[in-house]
Amino acid sequence: MKIFKLPDLGEGLPDAIIRQWYIKEGDEVATDQMIVAMETAKALVDVPAPFSGKIEKFFGAEGDTILTGKPLVGFEGEDTQTEDAGTVVGNIETTGGVLKENAAGVQVTSNYASTKATPQVRMLAKQLGVDLNSLTPTGDHISADDVKQAANLSQDNQTPTLNVQLTNTESLSPARRAMTMSMTQSREHIVPVSISDNADIHDWQGKQDTTVRLLRAVQAGLEAVPLCNAYFDGQKMAYQLNAAINIGIAVDTPHGLFVPVIKDVNKQSNEQLRETINRFKIQAKEKSLPAKDLKGATSMLSNFGTIAGRYASPVIVPPMVSIIGIGGSFENVVAHEGKPMIRRTLPISITVDHRIITGGEAARLLKAVMESLAKPTL
Repeated sequence: MKIFKLPDLGEGLPDAIIRQWYIKEGDEVATDQMIVAMETAKALVDVPAPFSGKIEKFFGAEGDTILTGKPLVGFEGEDTQTEDAGTVVGNIETTGGVLKENAAGVQVTSNYASTKATPQVRMLAKQLGVDLNSLTPTGDHISADDVKQAANLSQDNQTPTLNVQLTNTESLSPARRAMTMSMTQSREHIVPVSISDNADIHDWQGKQDTTVRLLRAVQAGLEAVPLCNAYFDGQKMAYQLNAAINIGIAVDTPHGLFVPVIKDVNKQSNEQLRETINRFKIQAKEKSLPAKDLKGATSMLSNFGTIAGRYASPVIVPPMVSIIGIGGSFENVVAHEGKPMIRRTLPISITVDHRIITGGEAARLLKAVMESLAKPTL
């Protein structure tokens, strides 16, 4: 039997859930024919057949969780195993290195002289927060011992495990596990600094589409301070300015947090933005967001104030360098034209990566966002 293993689907998680088989055992399939829909952390991903052949066996039913690198489908034929080499979007292991997409959908290449690691070792490295590209293997392949040794060297920077026996535990959903890993990545690689203020929105006229106004305000801020719309590589001490303004919007659902990305905000009309927002909300609730709509963000918007709260310290996901948080609007006593007045204000909290963004640039970003929101209309 030819074994096709579940490849790395590019979501940074060690497993995926079988949601729908498009074929059945005994079917003949062609190379690149879609055979199964797998649910990753935040999207459904169609997995194609790696080659033509007859399906002999499924290694899971709909609803089952399959670990990355474990058998997914068995084809009739000689007993061989396929390699994880570009069957779907994600990590592509080659003899010269690994080509992969990071959390922002940016392709980066890491070369380590033909060094390889098994899916199990890659999974262990993810769990322990070890960068495989930084390791020198003790043999032909990076081993689990290599990963554990690297993890032990950084124990001083890790929070000690609480001596608590947990009972009646529940596994995190794919979306919540993705959030856990993203937040861990942020803690390890970002030096955050936050700045807050209140935007005066008392002069808004007529019916306003608040979310569209917020997107336009973020757009204005990123155009005023282009460096806040960049990607930063701390290891290479280099950054990439992004011409496109792609804003990830946090969508809260019972399943967890989803962050679809509105591409080319500066090129879309207000009506197009509203259509995209409505579509994303529906798809997030149905867990049907396409993988392409979860990648490529150059900055993020979190409108947490629709639930509660005024100020926060939003968390940046690398390689992005900025995120804008919006609190709940409230009436505030302010000095206006030399007199105390009660006016409607909107709290804004901005976090930037202080490794590359200065305090002055963060303040100018905040100022541009506030000035955009203070306008009576778009």
